[in-house]
Amino acid sequence: MVTTFNPHPTTVREACRARLEGGVPYAGGTDFMVRHAKAVQTGQCPPLIFLEGVREFSGISVLESGLRIGALTTMAELSVDTAIPRLLATACNCVGSPALRNVATIGGNVCTASPAGDSLPALYVLGAKVEICSPEGSRTVPISEFVLGPGRTVLESDELVSAIILPDSGINMFYHRKVSPRVANAITKVSLAVGASVEDQKVEEIRIAYGSVGPTIIRCPEIEAACAGLLLSDLEAAVPALSSMVETAIAPIDDHRSSALYRRSIAANLLAECLETFASSYQRITHD
Repeated sequence: MVTTFNPHPTTVREACRARLEGGVPYAGGTDFMVRHAKAVQTGQCPPLIFLEGVREFSGISVLESGLRIGALTTMAELSVDTAIPRLLATACNCVGSPALRNVATIGGNVCTASPAGDSLPALYVLGAKVEICSPEGSRTVPISEFVLGPGRTVLESDELVSAIILPDSGINMFYHRKVSPRVANAITKVSLAVGASVEDQKVEEIRIAYGSVGPTIIRCPEIEAACAGLLLSDLEAAVPALSSMVETAIAPIDDHRSSALYRRSIAANLLAECLETFASSYQRITHD
């Protein structure tokens, strides 16, 4: 039987058709090569779809009310592009090592759907949406609805992620920390991304997202609600009460990387550090 499988598509339709025919999307390959190392070595690798030829999957575009980031945009590109929100740029700069960031893509990090994915907490805080393409057209899904669980997404058999959409968030203060065994080339034990909209030294809105403390990225709506309306000068005094709320907000597990007990402790400490950092920014403003 003659196959029509095209491993090097140049259009969205060709890429989606190859996906429907059983092809596996390949961009940076940083996760794929780890997961399929034995299959690659034995020649049993599934057919790959090399996506670099599809123009719609590349580039960073400024929209009327936000940004469109092509799925093939690398972590290295995102970490230095001045159009990218600093929260996301900081998170992308935590991925792996410089060599890995040069090939790892934002689309791959999102589609892997790991609770330890370094870009994901920042994307949740920024209200990112995932642009999905198929032979019939495209649709956009909030990232919180795109990720269903570890390694699971809403993608259908003929769909691919074409871009990440970042709406204007209004965030003007941020915090990001990744806790891991090493500075580079280490999987996250706990991470925290926080973005706040502050006006006249008052927290109008705050968004809090943890990584590696549940099956997906965990937002903390009760803590967010408790922070909203506080003055920056009041945050430090509120730290004990707010950090104690982390215990019931997250759902960590014991695994080969860490323990649930450690993760709970670190998660609370990170939130405390974040709030103290925000409070200290108020002190610097008022004393300068």
